[in-house]
Amino acid sequence: MDYDYVVAQTLLLGIVALIGVVFTFALPVPNHKTKASSGVFARLFLAACWLVEVFQTVRFSGYEDIGRMGFYVMSLSAAYMLMMTIVKRYGHSLNRQQITLVLLHLVGVALCSLLLQAGYLPQWTANTVILLSVAFPVWQAIRRVKYYLATNSLGDKVLYAVLSTVFYTLLAILPIYLIFFDASIVHHHSLTFAILLVFMLVFMLSFAVSVLHSLVNRLHTQVHTDPLTGAKNRHFFYEIAPKLSAHALRNNEILSVVACDIDHFKAINDKHGHVVGDIALKRFCKIIKDELRAEDTLIRMGGEEFLVLSPHCDRNQATELAERLRKVISETEIEAKGVNLMLTASFGVIEMTHNSEFFSSVKEADQALYNAKAAGRNQVITV
Repeated sequence: MDYDYVVAQTLLLGIVALIGVVFTFALPVPNHKTKASSGVFARLFLAACWLVEVFQTVRFSGYEDIGRMGFYVMSLSAAYMLMMTIVKRYGHSLNRQQITLVLLHLVGVALCSLLLQAGYLPQWTANTVILLSVAFPVWQAIRRVKYYLATNSLGDKVLYAVLSTVFYTLLAILPIYLIFFDASIVHHHSLTFAILLVFMLVFMLSFAVSVLHSLVNRLHTQVHTDPLTGAKNRHFFYEIAPKLSAHALRNNEILSVVACDIDHFKAINDKHGHVVGDIALKRFCKIIKDELRAEDTLIRMGGEEFLVLSPHCDRNQATELAERLRKVISETEIEAKGVNLMLTASFGVIEMTHNSEFFSSVKEADQALYNAKAAGRNQVITV
């Protein structure tokens, strides 16, 4: 009866692992090659968890030595597969030295099992070694999530909370169970089943939330980003920029708007073609971005027209910024498909006042830009 009960638990956990593996295939795959491999390690983690239960069943069947070694090694393997899932999730990899240390750790745990079988190691010592061994990569995974935790990422927060809760709960309960409870192999098997089942379910949930939330963030970024230049686009201008402006004015923060237009850009497209024109646009944006602060926002309004939103920047500072941009652009040679180009740009600048309306201020900056073009181009006009 006990044997049937143990086998049923093992089969049930196998079904859960299989469902989890199929589930990971249904999740969206990141474009980043390294991040995409996190799904592979997530499947290996689920498989390793099930093999932990399998080797517990082997122990119950009377093959204590093989079952114990398999249980130790697969428990540690599952922990490292969890760690690798998190490492890959954030686009990183282990170097050769780190991989070597992981393999040596697995060999060390297998050796611990052999020493226990030979009577050179007491049971409590072996239990301590395996508990600390499994705890180490799980702890590393939690540290990794915490280090890269984004304040606005619900997925990362869920992943961190779940891993931390399970980890510290097990670390507090398991030593007490192993020291004070002389349970039978059936109870050990049932406890292993319960721990693995909970861990697998919460892992699948948190991993899915993390992946899906990252996908939502990526799509949101793509919606508001110009694919050619990497600057923000008109969707950002109409949806997000007014909110940033309102927030700044509501908190009595200075905000300036700089309108920018490349001079005679149509002539470049007509003479050299749109491929050269697109490369020139990309290089032009890079020149501007390199001069902006982290809090400044570059928006491509369309064609060769751009806006810069510059918070904590008054009228004079914004004018200095525009003049610096104008000078750098006019002095930088751009190479595109064998064509060397020297661009110039015109700028219009305005500082928003506390009673300003965002789109009205942008319109005034645009008018200043048009005045700069009418006055001969390659200059800055501030209103």
